[in-house]
Amino acid sequence: MKVNTKHLLVCLIVFALSIRLHAQGDNHLIGAQYIDRSLYNSREVLPDVFDKPGENLDKSLIQVKGNLYRHTNGTLPALHSGLVLITKEGAIVIDPALTQAAIWLNSEIKKRFNVPVKYVILTHAHYDHAGGSQIFQQDGAKVIIQKNGLEPIIGEKLPVAVPDIVYDKQLTINLGGETVVLNHIAPSHSNSLSVVLFPKYKAMQLTDVGEARTMPYNDFLDFYYDGWMETLDWAVKQDVDFIDVGHYTPATLDDIRKERVYMADLHQQVLDLVRKGQSWDELYRNIKFSDDVKKWGGFETMSKLNILGMYRWITNHRRGLW
Repeated sequence: MKVNTKHLLVCLIVFALSIRLHAQGDNHLIGAQYIDRSLYNSREVLPDVFDKPGENLDKSLIQVKGNLYRHTNGTLPALHSGLVLITKEGAIVIDPALTQAAIWLNSEIKKRFNVPVKYVILTHAHYDHAGGSQIFQQDGAKVIIQKNGLEPIIGEKLPVAVPDIVYDKQLTINLGGETVVLNHIAPSHSNSLSVVLFPKYKAMQLTDVGEARTMPYNDFLDFYYDGWMETLDWAVKQDVDFIDVGHYTPATLDDIRKERVYMADLHQQVLDLVRKGQSWDELYRNIKFSDDVKKWGGFETMSKLNILGMYRWITNHRRGLW
């Protein structure tokens, strides 16, 4: 059989170019991996309990500085928030936080800035932050999450967008003269958490890991203590003066430092009491909180739940006799 070497060479060049183009994908992104969403066309999805516009929903889109804004909504009992960057080529939205809010926010960005939403960043794969992402995706936006977030979205049948793009440790978005950097430091609040930096604006999105003089939520839920502390240690080294934490009010670096002290102290107290042989019924009565922490938002509701979450973490990770 005679081989046409010229034809073969052309085929190899085309094949190589196709691989290169697939690897590059969107030239606005560095570090992106692209998902074939058609693989999930038949996936099961749970009902979206916040799928109708809420006429009485409290919501806002307020300027932080320059082209950087902060959106808020009160869809659930806890206010949700995320940063929004407006560029001449489109907007970047963090955590739509449920469908009712996303419908309004998508419309509000178009109306006020006359640009489409280009990218939606999900800080992690929890419904209360990822909800509504499908509204933007249906309108042409690309949805991004750290790669560990894809499986729970599919496996938990979450009524949110199947991500278009994932990444491993870092992803950079260059859009309309602006730069946004996504960082996965370690498993912390979920194993898919992204910390997002806006270097030009000295701003950070530190959702659910950061606290602004409020107690961490509940019994910590989807919790990895070591990675949480690693993430806080990384965060306080950043050159930022505005930190959105996904709920309530923004934080300062000093707030994050105080939160780290609280977490380390709670961990050590629980560990010491467990090693002394105290059961849960004894232990939770003997944890001491500082006067400052007692003034934090949600202290009365969350303090015992925080002890419980730390107790579960420690008892599951001890290496004693058993």
